[in-house]
Amino acid sequence: MYFDKRFTTLGLSAAALLLAASLTPAHAQAKDEIRVTIQRTTTALPIVVAQEKGLFAKHNVAAKYTISQVQISDSIAALGRQFDIAMGTQPALIAAAGQGLPIVVVTGAALDTTKVPTSDIVASKESGITSLKQLEGKTVGTLTLTGNIHFALLDGLQKQGVDFKRIRWVSGTVPQLPDLLKAGRVDAIEEIEPFATSAVANGGVSLGNPFRSIGDRAYVGILLAQREWADANKDRILAFSAALEDAVKWIEANREEAKTILSSYTGLKGPILDRVPIPEFHFSTTVEDLKKEQGQDVTTWIDILKRTSDFPPVRKEALMPAWAQ
Repeated sequence: MYFDKRFTTLGLSAAALLLAASLTPAHAQAKDEIRVTIQRTTTALPIVVAQEKGLFAKHNVAAKYTISQVQISDSIAALGRQFDIAMGTQPALIAAAGQGLPIVVVTGAALDTTKVPTSDIVASKESGITSLKQLEGKTVGTLTLTGNIHFALLDGLQKQGVDFKRIRWVSGTVPQLPDLLKAGRVDAIEEIEPFATSAVANGGVSLGNPFRSIGDRAYVGILLAQREWADANKDRILAFSAALEDAVKWIEANREEAKTILSSYTGLKGPILDRVPIPEFHFSTTVEDLKKEQGQDVTTWIDILKRTSDFPPVRKEALMPAWAQ
């Protein structure tokens, strides 16, 4: 029902070809350089900071990021060819693995926490909806039917006994969804911050953060790599993660400059830049931490997708590097 057909073998091959022409800026790969692709999101901030502030060099890591113009699923398609590490989500990882792509998680990334929430489900006041249970039979706006926000919501709905198959879904972009809600085209929306808070301020009703169905601390982003490359580069991956942890510390100590850097690659400016939350992060700098953090996380998501999607089943071992089994 929710399986993303873009993950078919043919689709992945086409996506890989498309990607070669869709990355900016283009650059030749230096010897032993880790090629990283990022999205124009707050979740990429530590990678940008680590490069601009020399933190990769501090940890003897040669790494360079490139901004991708394609969707996460398409970026994953070119791992091992166009680049080495890509931003991703758990559903994207599991969907790719289910189609036979040898992709694994190599470290964590952004978190949704009770301290710094990153998303919300917002209903229109006119709908009369005040709880998730009332979404059954309604129309809900979604960013994507294959994202972790969407599946976290399905997980929460199922746990509350809601038949989510009776919900009609309408896809929209981040800025479009509040307009759809205001126009009455949908009864509720899945939305990220700061747009979710703005939707509530404009009369919407908060139904709660979808990630709370998972826990008070949930990964909303992870970093992925092709299995063969990951298996052969344990020390480089751990050093890369250590540089990102240092970047997180720098961000915490330099919030204003961090927002300036965020603006430089996202294009966010003015009031939206001021309001957008910088999420909490966690990157695994040891083998033991990767086993614990991502081992638990992928197990949770395998269960969620088994109950809420038609994704082919996968084992946890297929999603982790050999040295983190």
